[in-house]
Amino acid sequence: MNTEPTPSRPSDGFATEAQTFLDILNATDPAALSACNGWTAHEVAAHLAAGGLEVALNLEAYADGRPVPATRAFEQREAPYRGMDDRRLRIELVGSIERVAACLDAVLGAEPDAVVPWTGRQMAVASFVTHLASEFALHRWDLVGDDETSERLLAQPELTEHAVAVLGKALVARSAFVAPAGFSAVLAAPGASDVAVVVDDEGPRLVSSEDSVEPAIIGDRAARLLLLWGRRPCDPRRLVASRGAAVLAAVQAMLAGY
Repeated sequence: MNTEPTPSRPSDGFATEAQTFLDILNATDPAALSACNGWTAHEVAAHLAAGGLEVALNLEAYADGRPVPATRAFEQREAPYRGMDDRRLRIELVGSIERVAACLDAVLGAEPDAVVPWTGRQMAVASFVTHLASEFALHRWDLVGDDETSERLLAQPELTEHAVAVLGKALVARSAFVAPAGFSAVLAAPGASDVAVVVDDEGPRLVSSEDSVEPAIIGDRAARLLLLWGRRPCDPRRLVASRGAAVLAAVQAMLAGY
C-alpha cells in the first residue's frame, strides 16, 4: 500500500479562495449590490468566469505549441457572460474554474518556470495561481465585506507580494491623478514588509520598501491589501493615516483599483 502523501497540484493554490467565493455567491441574490461600483453579484461572477476562461485559452494554446492569442479586453470577454441568465452563468463559472485549474496543472506540471504573453507583457504562469487566489478572495469581500474568512484570506502575505511584484503598475494605472515626481508614501502593516506608492523615473507604481520613514498609512494586512486594490475595509478604523489628509488623498486617488 502506498502511504506517501499525494503531491499537491499548482491549482490547489487558489482552490480555497475559489470555493469560499462560490459558497458566498450561492447564498447571494444575483441582483445584490457589490463593492465594485456599478456591479451586482451577477457582474462579479461574469468577471471571474471570463477571466478564468481567458487564462485557460492562453495556456491551452501554449501547451499545444500554438501561438498564444492576444489577451482580450475586459469588456470584450465579459459581455457574453453578463448576458447569460444567472443560473447558466454560475454553471459556467464552475466550468471556468475547473478548466483553468486543469490548464495550470498541466503546464506547470511539465514546465514549472513557463512564461507566456499576457496583456502585452511576459507573465510567469505560476503567477496566475496567486492572481486567481487574489481575485477570488477580493471579489468574495466585494460580496460579503469584512468577516473572519475575508480577513484570513486577504492577510496572506503572498497576495500582497503579488500585488506589488506583478501588479505594481497596473494597480495605479486607472487613476486620473498622478502625484508629482519624487512622491513616496509608505503603507505599513504590523508583522509584514512595508509597501510604498511611489512616482519616479518609471512612473507611478507600487514597490517593496525597506526605508525607515514614517508610514503614511498603517493598518492590518488584510485592510492594507484592500487599499492596494482600490477598496476600503467596511470598518474604516482598521486604517490610520498618520501623515495627514493631503497624503491620504493622494494615495487613495492613485490606488484606483484593477
